[in-house]
Amino acid sequence: MQRIMVYSEAGGVTKTTTAVSLAAIAAAEGKRTILIDLDPRAASTKWLDVEPAGEGLHVGAILADPEPTGWVDDLAVPSRWFETLRVVPSGRSVSNREGEREDFSELRLNIALEGVEADLVVIDCPNRQGGPLTLNALSASTEVIYAAKANGDGVDGVEGARYTIEQFRKNRARMNAPVELRERGIVCAREGSGFMSRPEVEAVERMRETGLLLEPLIPVLAIVPEVRLAGEWYGNYRKGRNVVDAYKTIAQEVLA
Repeated sequence: MQRIMVYSEAGGVTKTTTAVSLAAIAAAEGKRTILIDLDPRAASTKWLDVEPAGEGLHVGAILADPEPTGWVDDLAVPSRWFETLRVVPSGRSVSNREGEREDFSELRLNIALEGVEADLVVIDCPNRQGGPLTLNALSASTEVIYAAKANGDGVDGVEGARYTIEQFRKNRARMNAPVELRERGIVCAREGSGFMSRPEVEAVERMRETGLLLEPLIPVLAIVPEVRLAGEWYGNYRKGRNVVDAYKTIAQEVLA
């Protein structure tokens, strides 16, 4: 089972768009896909217009339980977009888990995925610099995709996230613990699809220098925020075709 966390330490860099897009594209191709919304802002949850199966039965329940084996299967709810796409929703109270300090609490999401039957898990991460939520994503994932926009904030978010990944690996090595997590690349979006400004060019070049930039760049078009408000998948609309085609090209490279 492929487990991808979509991560940046900056906000507003199309992290949720990337997580939802990869999950939707995989599900549309018939892959059994679970999207885990680990962000207290619940942006993925709102976009897919899903509700927990019961009060408090969101991702926070996993993070609060010392023995959450198999909880992902129990808490994942069907989406109306695709039969093969399920969502583990989030909620504002998930931020309460940032105060969690129990031993091994960072392993709970990983434990909750035990025995889950899925081809792909995509984790929409909060833009936190470490902390229990991010540590749970790091421990549960096999791969990380960085989300960015072609601007200074996008570059800073990737650099911060890469530093966190590096520290995570070092700490695991100090404990002689295995580290499955590997970097798969940077998904970079830019406003519109015309000529790039000088700051955009400079930001893209800095990301390309890492050797991780995935292409093509994703065009940020008005259709995306419009469908997010409506709880719809932009791939169903002609105006969203350029965006979905760009993500499909990247998905062919990064999805098993």
